Amino acid sequence: MRHFRTVTIDDVPALAVLMSRAFDPRYGEGWNGSQLLGTLTMPGTRSEMAVADAAPAGFTLTRFAGEDCELLLIAVDPPRCGQGIGTELLKRSVDLAKQSGARRMFLEVRAGNNAARGLYERQGFICVGQRKDYYSGENHLRFDAMTMALSL
Repeated sequence: MRHFRTVTIDDVPALAVLMSRAFDPRYGEGWNGSQLLGTLTMPGTRSEMAVADAAPAGFTLTRFAGEDCELLLIAVDPPRCGQGIGTELLKRSVDLAKQSGARRMFLEVRAGNNAARGLYERQGFICVGQRKDYYSGENHLRFDAMTMALSL
C-alpha cells in the first residue's frame, strides 16, 4: 500500500539516502542532504513524498515564484521504479502548482536522460531551451540540461 504526504525536516536523512540510490553520481544530478535541507527551509518550497511499506519510495521538491513553479527534484527509489510512483508524484506536483495559481511549470533534465524526459513529455512538458554544462558529474565531466516547460 502506498500513500503520499508532505516532507518534513525529519525526513531529510532518509531522502538523502534515497537520492544516493536514485541518482547516478556520474552525472551530478542528485543533491546531498544539506542541499535538500537548505532548499526545504526556503520560502515557496514544497516537497511531497510517496511512502510504500512504511519507507520513502520517492519524492518531489518544487519551488514557487509568482506565476511560475519549478520542479527542482523528482526521485524514485530504484527498486520501486516502474510502479508508477514517478508519474503519480509528477501529476501531484502539477496539480499542486495549478491549485497554487501557477501558470507555468519548469524543470531541467539531463539531455541524455531519456527515461525522465519521456516521463515529462507524457505529462505534456515540452523542451524550451538547453543549458550547456548544467550538471557537473564525477571526474569534472559536464552534461547539458534541457529546460522543459508546461503551461498550466
